[in-house]
Amino acid sequence: MIIDELFPEKGKLVLNANGKEFIERLGVDAARQVVFSVLMGENIRTQTEPLTRRRVAIATGAMIYLFAKGWAEIDDFTENLSDQALEQMFASRSNKATFWPAMWLIGLTGKSIQNVLRSNSATRQNYIQDFENAIEEASRRCQEDFGPISMNLGYIVKGELKQNIRPLEWKDIARLSTAIGAATLTIRGSEKSTYGKLFERLIMGSVLTILGFQHVRNAQSTNLEKVFWLSDSSDDRECDATIRMRPGKLARFDIGFIGKGNPEIMKDKLSRYSSEIEQNGIDNISQTFIIVDRMPDTTRTFNSALRSGTEIIQMSMQCWAIELAQKLKMRLGYDSEIRTIPEDEISEYIKRKLQTIPFLDFLNTTIPMKWRAIREEAQPYLTDSVDGEEDFNEEDDL
Repeated sequence: MIIDELFPEKGKLVLNANGKEFIERLGVDAARQVVFSVLMGENIRTQTEPLTRRRVAIATGAMIYLFAKGWAEIDDFTENLSDQALEQMFASRSNKATFWPAMWLIGLTGKSIQNVLRSNSATRQNYIQDFENAIEEASRRCQEDFGPISMNLGYIVKGELKQNIRPLEWKDIARLSTAIGAATLTIRGSEKSTYGKLFERLIMGSVLTILGFQHVRNAQSTNLEKVFWLSDSSDDRECDATIRMRPGKLARFDIGFIGKGNPEIMKDKLSRYSSEIEQNGIDNISQTFIIVDRMPDTTRTFNSALRSGTEIIQMSMQCWAIELAQKLKMRLGYDSEIRTIPEDEISEYIKRKLQTIPFLDFLNTTIPMKWRAIREEAQPYLTDSVDGEEDFNEEDDL
């Protein structure tokens, strides 16, 4: 696959890492700092935006390198690029590091694949023709509006500068800028979901550990009291964490970095859970806690929470872990040490507690049911499902 050979190996590293590998590369201490900042009321997006910008820069830099190398080494490089990209996409469906660069070269993102290509070969060829026409039209308009352009792009190998075989014109630049745009959209869309789900687990696991609960792998754990597990699907709606005070007495948690501008998402969360669930043949009474960035400024949301008996905690509140501890005391009669810590010592208390938490344990879990469902729903749009071949790494969304 020519495209795969042109895309630099170090560029591939930022595309393929799962959640656990990402934390290992970022550094556990850096991840702890992000979690600490969120527990102290800071916005998660503020913490992850520098990471996103860095990944976008590396991915788009790798794409520029691909073009520089292709134009320097291959005659008529861009003439057959679309067909080669399409061929590579559907020959490497299980690997983001080869799939994503190929789709960027023809201006696609994951969302546009679902909406445009699907799994119909005729649709793919029609798309390629339309894409080529669009590039041609865009380059013609740029020529008319801005005048002719000529550009050289090179790269250095062992001290030797290699440049494009012929001067680059508007059509070449249109292809390059389209690929960079698609890469940026893909990475930013992926980062929002990846960082959200990744840090939801780390934050949820951390705050419950700080409050005195022990992390176990799942509900079948032999430890029966004051334990929690992540991503439970024992009810008809999956939750992000469950604590078991004792057999028959549970509390479920749904966490999301939702701002006050998304009242419809809050409404969905408030309607998710019943107060009784069955687990291992035993009926359990459950309390629900929803943790969001900010609650919408509507009395409807507050009234819905009141009617359903759901507690809402806002992460925008400084030291919101204390509020969660107070609500656990009120609802479950559970008292945690953090409620006795003086306000001016809370920051150091949380920081000290975080130092002993094994973050990677929160990521080394079975993939939640809802991510399997998303994968199965998306598969017909991405592939032709050959011989049961897997088209996603199950850990990618963690």
